[in-house]
Amino acid sequence: MVTQQDIEDSLRLGRESRSFEVKGSGSITDKQYIARVARAVMAMGNLRDGGQVCLGIDDGHIAAMKPGLPPAQVAEWTDYDNVSDQLARYCDPPVSFHLHHFTLSSDAEVVVLDAEEFDIDLHICKKDYPGVLQAGQTYVRPRGKPQSSQVPSLVDMRDLHNLAIDRGVREYFRRSQYASAPSTLSTLLSPEQQDTAAFDAEASEAWAAPSSIDDPVGDVLASGIVTSAFTDITVRPGPYDTGRISPSQLEDFAGTQAVRLRGWPVPMFSNRDPVAHHGNWIAQDLQAEIIPHLEAWRLFTSGQFLHRRVIATDLRDAAELKAEAPEATGAVAVWDILLYLVEVAELGARYATALGAETVAIDVSLQNIAGRELISGSWDRELHGRYITHAEVLTARVVHPAPALLATPRAIGVDLAQQILRKFGLDLPDKILMEWQDSTLDKSSRLR
Repeated sequence: MVTQQDIEDSLRLGRESRSFEVKGSGSITDKQYIARVARAVMAMGNLRDGGQVCLGIDDGHIAAMKPGLPPAQVAEWTDYDNVSDQLARYCDPPVSFHLHHFTLSSDAEVVVLDAEEFDIDLHICKKDYPGVLQAGQTYVRPRGKPQSSQVPSLVDMRDLHNLAIDRGVREYFRRSQYASAPSTLSTLLSPEQQDTAAFDAEASEAWAAPSSIDDPVGDVLASGIVTSAFTDITVRPGPYDTGRISPSQLEDFAGTQAVRLRGWPVPMFSNRDPVAHHGNWIAQDLQAEIIPHLEAWRLFTSGQFLHRRVIATDLRDAAELKAEAPEATGAVAVWDILLYLVEVAELGARYATALGAETVAIDVSLQNIAGRELISGSWDRELHGRYITHAEVLTARVVHPAPALLATPRAIGVDLAQQILRKFGLDLPDKILMEWQDSTLDKSSRLR
């Protein structure tokens, strides 16, 4: 347990450290202040052995241990249940922490949140706060830089990944009833789990640095859109094999396997924009303003394909793409989700054929959508009722043997779309969605 002496020793250094952060005074009713504290506590919870956040000390007066919290704020921040509830609104799973109230030798009163290292699952931000927090992001304390931020580098991502693996292995041994439990990670995991871990490690590496989705340039977003919603896709041909595609052939593979059922291919492979080579994977970030479009894709030698794409309703100011409910924060168009996921399923089928995969797993998440209304998005089709989600993220997943995906990619795309649409509360017959996409996509395509 942290002591007053521990805190004073840290403050006398006159600077923050990787496991120690200070915050000036602030009320628990100040939403921006709460968000900043939540970010710091999450980051400490994702650090090996955790760390402390000291409330009441200004950045410029750390060594002086000033100014301290006023009595009213001390009372607020020592109410554990209220503090825990406020922080849990931003963090999934909630961070385990202890509260300490100290009167320092400088006579300043402080409250210290002593965050514990995460148990099994990393702490992920589940709610946006503009300029402070972004839903779906993991916050850490980077090496050599005492601040709480999104994972800034591959080194920090690997630290986090290794820590998560270590925690999982320890939990396995904790639960084991036998002294002869296996002692290596490879024997603890099934082949399917090993494949998932390998694919996850690739994805973590690929998205460690911000992409065009995270930081769009100029006025590409539609009016009123501050934080864009986007689809986050993974296509994984199984079993995992890091040598499915030669590194020298990645660009050619990405271009030749792209799906062009509509005007804009999936993915958009641009010969005009640079393709970044990272050894066993390539990346391209694209932003177009004449035809508003934002996407980022990654392709690995394992055949894993990652795609993030801002939804159509956040890029265009067309009247039919606006939310109808006055309380809605934005809109999500049925046709945008449906047609895109049919294209993604077709992409999965093409990858299965080209790579000789046994299975294909497709994971979909729709990010930053709390308060969004599901709309038709087309004047000639109408949804009866209002469908607004309060979730920040909606997900869908399919895993199929390659022959099944090759036989019915359209039906599998509709299945993915249905998983998303039903989580808005909309329940349309598959037949309607099948007819909808069939009337829009090129009927001479190879989809059946």
